[in-house]
Amino acid sequence: MTSVASSRRKRALRIDANFTEDVVGFALESFLTAMSFPSLRFTIEPFSRDKERWLGADARLHSRISGFRPFYMQFKRPSAYPDFSTAGIIKDRKNLKLGVSPRALYFDLRAKKDHHHDFQHNILFKLRRRLRNRGIGEAAYVCPLFLDRAAYRSNLHWAGLLLWRGFWKGNPWSLEKILLHHGRTVNHFERIPVLAEHITVPPHVDVTSAKHRYSFTESGTDLCFHSPQSLPEGVMSFAKFLSVVCEGFTEDGNKIQPNQANQELYELIKATEAAVPDELRFDEKDDDFVGNWFAWGDHLLQQYGIQQYALVSWED
Repeated sequence: MTSVASSRRKRALRIDANFTEDVVGFALESFLTAMSFPSLRFTIEPFSRDKERWLGADARLHSRISGFRPFYMQFKRPSAYPDFSTAGIIKDRKNLKLGVSPRALYFDLRAKKDHHHDFQHNILFKLRRRLRNRGIGEAAYVCPLFLDRAAYRSNLHWAGLLLWRGFWKGNPWSLEKILLHHGRTVNHFERIPVLAEHITVPPHVDVTSAKHRYSFTESGTDLCFHSPQSLPEGVMSFAKFLSVVCEGFTEDGNKIQPNQANQELYELIKATEAAVPDELRFDEKDDDFVGNWFAWGDHLLQQYGIQQYALVSWED
């Protein structure tokens, strides 16, 4: 009975965010797709769509793509334990001398479903490894630093008002020279507070079980993977993550070119050790590279909840 009672007390002390992962995804998509950099001729686009909805008008529009850089996100909602809890997360962090006050936030890995050939975490990890080795993209978990829906909604609301009112003398998303260029680096997404108040956690290792967690402080520092292991270099703000993804893109940085796109996708799918979705075709006569990428993104979204986005460079 003592063990059962102790377990109940731990659960009672746990605080779960009162919003879903879908809320996080919808909120961030609204901001990412609102961003526009017209004089630099690039946008941030959701890159997931069923081929049945891949219409001729879209195909004509996307025939103007001159290059793109994919990135992948698994949206998470946080839970937390206070610093006086006896939960394993708090014990692990105290043993590693990581911050726990006033509470530590965390999220769990997803369990593998019967029809999955691998854990969602491993798919994200292999995507990231391949993209980083090629220098053409990134992948990470994205988690807000809020537990309360009202506080999260208020934060998003005020960020939206700032966007609507056009602070900094104009639409902030279109001020490329302010947001994107400073000493020839891309590092000013931090000026958008709502992006800085989410963190990104890179999947750093293959797992053989979903019984792992990533934890961090309320300010998004002191990352721990509950094997347990401290990961001091892993965590960064979502704003910083976007800066890393965008680095060099508007100049001569690596991009996937249309004539390389099908081959790059084939190699990316191969790197995940996943079966090629039936709707993808890689024969020489197939020039529908965007349709193939959209179908792959839709497959990842439907099977694993992984969102595929891309920086897209447009022709004149």
